[in-house]
Amino acid sequence: MSITSTTGPATAPRITDPAQFSAFVQTEQQSLIDAVGVKKAGYLCNYTPLELLSAAGVRHARLFKGGNSEQAAAGELFTQSVFCDFTKSCIGGFEQGDPFYKAFDKVYNFHTCATMKRASEVIELFTPTRLLNLPKLRNSEDSRRFFRSEIIEFRDDLAELTGKPIADEDVRAGIVVYNQLRRLLRKFSELRKRANPALTGRAFLDIVRGYYYVEPRKLLPVLEQLYRYYEALTPAQPPSGQRQIRLMVAGSIMADGDRRILDIVENELGARVVIEDHCAGARPFYHTVPETGDPYQALADGYLDQSPCARQRPLSDAIEFSAKLAQEYNVDGVLYVFLKFCACYGVSQKDFIARFHELGLPVLALSSDYSESDRGQLLTRIEAFVDVIREKQLTTATHEQTVDA
Repeated sequence: MSITSTTGPATAPRITDPAQFSAFVQTEQQSLIDAVGVKKAGYLCNYTPLELLSAAGVRHARLFKGGNSEQAAAGELFTQSVFCDFTKSCIGGFEQGDPFYKAFDKVYNFHTCATMKRASEVIELFTPTRLLNLPKLRNSEDSRRFFRSEIIEFRDDLAELTGKPIADEDVRAGIVVYNQLRRLLRKFSELRKRANPALTGRAFLDIVRGYYYVEPRKLLPVLEQLYRYYEALTPAQPPSGQRQIRLMVAGSIMADGDRRILDIVENELGARVVIEDHCAGARPFYHTVPETGDPYQALADGYLDQSPCARQRPLSDAIEFSAKLAQEYNVDGVLYVFLKFCACYGVSQKDFIARFHELGLPVLALSSDYSESDRGQLLTRIEAFVDVIREKQLTTATHEQTVDA
């Protein structure tokens, strides 16, 4: 798929459909690999202040490939079987010499779970790595002061990497552009509030990939073009005029390449994932960073105020945000998906599920990994879940018709 550039001072390519956007993101990934004369920084966690990476002038991208059992197996050589497959894949990418992972001069991680901390330590065997601390108590003033000090450490480390100081005005400019991206990506997600939305859950995650792989100022005009494309699409028409089953996916990370459940739901069963509450979906775009005042305190407050990971405390904040999304997007049911051995989302599943049940929502809990051996079981369980919701819809519709008659 060829991409043509627009005329004028902007260098953004002209994007008219999703295939062109995917090609654009792929081109940018290769551009990062091939780039010379510029420092490159990878990061693992969504609590990494991207505004500082932008202000430092480094090429940066998130390291969150997943879904490949061979890559996970390569990472298990350095861990244990009780580590989740995402952790193993992060390590496996370096062990296998993935060209994208090899491209980075340094990798940064903010400490969330114990297994990702271990991943940082192992990645150090292949690439210089810096692990920074993320306070667990998100609402504490002490946490916010401490996190500001960690962000300053992050800034100083980036300055050492590039050999150039980072100006406060550049940090503020980074805050502005990333806020613009977050607002726009939230608008993309909100297109799925429509009845029978044309934007699929899989397509939304493909759009989100750009946020993690493309330089922000280059990405923004491209996303604006793509938004106009999706905004103009007419709603999808389900069979027999029925309303599509609207599902939410909540839980642990659905990494880049891990699309099995989405493909089952949308391609094989004809349902729609209209919202996701995980750190590679819509969740990061429900917050912005304050654009005034001390930029480092603004980053500390903005990132701690973001829709929280289940690792953060109080857990009730994460649960209530998830419940709010389920109501806001008018979902018919929830797929609570977590990677096997996930210490955050596996352990807290009962609390999340209980809250969804309070809302009257059916929930299917799915523990998954990156192997293909359980695909048949996943299909059977999800199909039965969707059938129950569909039967309930038909029963409700029949009852309403009887009452009206």
